[in-house]
Amino acid sequence: MEALLLAYIILAGPCLGETSATGMTNESSFNLEQVKEHMALVRSMNFTWLNGTSPEDGMPRGNVAGGDILAFKAELEKDGFTVQLGELKTVNIHDLVNQGVVFTCNGNNAGALYKSYVLPPAPGQTVPNIFSDKMNMSTTYRLRPDEAIIYIGNTPPNCTYFSYQSFQQFHYYPVEETFKKIFGNVGDTINLLTANISGKSQSDPFDKAIMIVSTADMGIDNRIKAAAISAGYAPEIYNTEILPSSILNMGVDVKSDGFTFLHRMTYFSNQTEEKDYMNETPGVVLRITPNQSAELNPYSMPELRVRGNGNASELDLFPALSLLRAAIFEKYGKENATELITHVWLTEGYDALQRGIDVIGVTRDTTYLNSTTFKLGDDPSEFLIVYGVNHAATGKASYSNLGIFGARLDNGVAGVDNRRFEGTAEEYLPGNPAAKYLYVWKMTRNCSGEVNCTEVPTGPGSYGIGLNDTAYIVFRAYNEKETAVGPSYTEIAYDRVLKFDSV
Repeated sequence: MEALLLAYIILAGPCLGETSATGMTNESSFNLEQVKEHMALVRSMNFTWLNGTSPEDGMPRGNVAGGDILAFKAELEKDGFTVQLGELKTVNIHDLVNQGVVFTCNGNNAGALYKSYVLPPAPGQTVPNIFSDKMNMSTTYRLRPDEAIIYIGNTPPNCTYFSYQSFQQFHYYPVEETFKKIFGNVGDTINLLTANISGKSQSDPFDKAIMIVSTADMGIDNRIKAAAISAGYAPEIYNTEILPSSILNMGVDVKSDGFTFLHRMTYFSNQTEEKDYMNETPGVVLRITPNQSAELNPYSMPELRVRGNGNASELDLFPALSLLRAAIFEKYGKENATELITHVWLTEGYDALQRGIDVIGVTRDTTYLNSTTFKLGDDPSEFLIVYGVNHAATGKASYSNLGIFGARLDNGVAGVDNRRFEGTAEEYLPGNPAAKYLYVWKMTRNCSGEVNCTEVPTGPGSYGIGLNDTAYIVFRAYNEKETAVGPSYTEIAYDRVLKFDSV
């Protein structure tokens, strides 16, 4: 979500493939009848995405993000658009999996938070959206090439990271005559380093007015921007997320793509502000559909931000990493140790689309590494030692983290980030000047009060990893500040994992 959050985009039961050894899922094909079957199942649960309410129930009046929201809606309707309300909804993927609404956690970032658009279908749409509830609202939606989705609100309060992005959830492959789950990012995110916001301050992008328009068409985009300015919205807060129709199958028929939109945020500075932001809708979501067809003027493929700046100085830490490895073995012994292999876990959305693979909600804002798989018992002498370079300390990332995931559900259940890495390698390399750039962390079932240690739960359900279940470790390094995108894989030192088994 980044792998994510939103497995609700994938099909149920018999259509769900086994998780691979790398933790990446590759769902089987599915058809419209299977979509309808799962919709019937979800509706039989009396499930609603918005807890039985409608977006109109919470529609604000007057000023929203510096403009008049009702005047904006009126301007759009005057210009010949149908305006439907959606919502930016907080989603707990673990609960959704445990309830049977969705089927995997899609590599959710343990400790991170997610919101997602919940939208009605397009006017006149007869083909169902996956995971539509009894109110016909869904987190997965089809989109005509002349439509747009708009978010107007405020960015989160102070936190380590936030972003907004659309994902191509599934795509039809005519040669195979099947749909496949892709869950691939559509281009780059709008994130805390790149967003157009009120005040235009990258040093303080928090709690600022923002407008995001996701559309494939330049003409529609320009009409929306004109209506926004008429309603008092400042042009400086306007962000266009281009959906390139040349590679996306836009439309609302049976072979059209399904989309999902995620708002990610991580590690708030103030818990009260975090709770308030996650419990409330921080703005307004609108689905905009022209009443009459107009000549399309589609956007071309947008440029992508370039990973890497040529600085591979992290690799100078290889000798120190070797010393750290030796020191870990000196402390714990090496007779019962296994070195797991770290490798690139997920690629990117455009690669996934062309190969027909599932990349479970990736974002270009991070790198994705994971380890080979293992099982973790509850014997006190069975544990993992994870070690490596603190990518935030070296400046290659704005923040970095690690987490443990169950392979069957791709569920992140426990993690730790660079804020807790500082000083953890000093015990092993006293007096070594490189130690401040390194970390060591233990993962086990019971830390017994040990510091620099994370306990791995067994449940309930997707909140844990069973004693007989296969697991893997994931590493993320977010947003090199110079490039506003995840660092290059060739410029970072890969994190490492040692598995110690009981005697």
